[in-house]
Amino acid sequence: MSWKSSVAAPFLLVLLFLTSCVAPIAAPAPVANNAKKVRDLTELEPPLHYNHPYDGLVEERVLPVAEARVVCTSLGASHSSADASAPGGVAFAWVSDDICFIILPDDEVAPVDTYRRHEIAHCNGWPADHPHDG
Repeated sequence: MSWKSSVAAPFLLVLLFLTSCVAPIAAPAPVANNAKKVRDLTELEPPLHYNHPYDGLVEERVLPVAEARVVCTSLGASHSSADASAPGGVAFAWVSDDICFIILPDDEVAPVDTYRRHEIAHCNGWPADHPHDG
């Protein structure tokens, strides 16, 4: 065995080992309801008229969605969507003594900031039936 083959053999062995251990990483399969989730997320956005900071103190609680639902239900919130799988019904807002109180989920479909804008818009007067026509 020549010195070239004695150097090349371990290199080729390592190369063979490294390339045999590489598994292709498949792209995640598209979820059937991705289009619905995107639609729901855009529906969470309030109209510009209500989408501004609250003029007063905001008291916020961010909770896991299961706890947020319990708190919201105990405070009298009901799911406003006909579709119970929609992202609505997991956050809640009310105003008392000029303080905007909001309950937000930290593990739901949308980021917390999306729910925060939505709920603060309710404190700014956006009706619970979510009209988007001005």
